[in-house]
Amino acid sequence: MAKIAIIGTGYVGLASAVGFAQLGHDVVGIDIDEIKVQKLTSGKSPIFEKDIEKFLVKSLKKKKITFSTDYKKISKAKFVFLCLPTPQLDDGSADTSYILESSKLLSKHISDSATLVIKSTVPVNTWKAVKQVLNRKDVLIVSNPEFLREGTALEDFFKPDRIVVGCEVEKKAKEVANLYKAKNAKVVFTDNTSAEIIKYASNSFLAIKLSFVNEIAAYAESTDANALEVLHAMGLDKRIGKEFLKPGPGWGGMCFPKDVSALKESAREKNVPIPLLDAALESNLKAHARIVKKIIDALGGSLKDKNVAVWGLAFKANTDDTRFSPAISVVELLIAAGAKVTAFDPVVKHVQLSLK
Repeated sequence: MAKIAIIGTGYVGLASAVGFAQLGHDVVGIDIDEIKVQKLTSGKSPIFEKDIEKFLVKSLKKKKITFSTDYKKISKAKFVFLCLPTPQLDDGSADTSYILESSKLLSKHISDSATLVIKSTVPVNTWKAVKQVLNRKDVLIVSNPEFLREGTALEDFFKPDRIVVGCEVEKKAKEVANLYKAKNAKVVFTDNTSAEIIKYASNSFLAIKLSFVNEIAAYAESTDANALEVLHAMGLDKRIGKEFLKPGPGWGGMCFPKDVSALKESAREKNVPIPLLDAALESNLKAHARIVKKIIDALGGSLKDKNVAVWGLAFKANTDDTRFSPAISVVELLIAAGAKVTAFDPVVKHVQLSLK
């Protein structure tokens, strides 16, 4: 079993830490938030995620996982995973400052010949910037993007569709892949830069697909066709597939909006713009407004002083994450149109609205 350090205990970091510990590895989770560290050490998860607290408690009892704010605790780790946020900047690009600042700190404490694994979703060639900032010739950089869905993060960790590992050294790439013990997963060995792009391309393709589905559903309804039957029949074509063919109020969460915008901005910087990404983002905003228009039409053309109930505030089921949630956007539009909104979500406890 390996000694693993996880830097950052957000959705990706905590799911990865708990997952690796459950597989039998010795894991230390590092986070700058002392209150979060104390909470995790006591067996309480700061996020709502299926089974994560159950496995966290098991691993704590077996002493397979610990948490700390002290970077010195990584000194014995053979593999150090960067699971830090890359939030969206005002121009749509990804902020890699957390990744680079952490790499500077790691340089002082990471053990000789250890492996630094970038699991965060990062812009193309971030691994080169990390390598430069780390300034450790004995430490190899591996790009190992995550494909964990909120609500099913641990299931995805234990039974991944594929494991993507980008590295200049094949032996080191295989070592990282073997940590997952996923015998049935397809392992893709590639270079670091390609691994970085694979994550952005995957999420952006799914976002484009969802936007197309919502546009087709709107068009089908305008012709009195049955939108669900249209989409079901489309999905029977194996070239299209049945997944991600359900219309809705738009896509959200922390990944799709951020990753589509980041890829869009990166492509623009490289002078190879991808207009489909602009269209997907615009279409998603139209989906929010389309839902509100349906409600206005159903209530006689006006929402002024009308009582509207909203069921669900998270961006998807089985999570408490409201970041970039289409439900929140719809609520804000309803209120702006004069509606009195009462909302309920079984797990969301706090919501911050942006009202004009």
